[in-house]
Amino acid sequence: MLTQYDDREYVTRFLKAGAAGYVLKKAAGTELVSAIRGVARGGLVLDPSIARDAMREDAPAGGAAGDDPYDLLTDREKQVLKLVAEGKANKEVAALLDIAVKTAMSHREHVMEKLGVHGRTELIRFALRRGIIQG
Repeated sequence: MLTQYDDREYVTRFLKAGAAGYVLKKAAGTELVSAIRGVARGGLVLDPSIARDAMREDAPAGGAAGDDPYDLLTDREKQVLKLVAEGKANKEVAALLDIAVKTAMSHREHVMEKLGVHGRTELIRFALRRGIIQG
């Protein structure tokens, strides 16, 4: 995607739609060529200013702080998120929280759904960005 818009909402929308790159029109010609090559190799290319904004934990997608999906999690789901992000298996999470394994799995699924993530790796990235766990 080559665009003049650096609004986070646009970036999020296009990346969710499958864009493999998001470059601003103000980019130098060499940056554009590099971005095209990076995407052709199968990479994800983001303008540096957009990438920095995406990693800021105080700027959730959607704008207002009330739109933060983390706020939708229950206290128990936040506990499960932390333990899963630390690498704990469902059985370990269940034992640590004194709940059934199926309950731990259900909490993990709800966390992933509420946060819009797919898989343990994305959960870990989210937890790192939020400072829930340390890298």
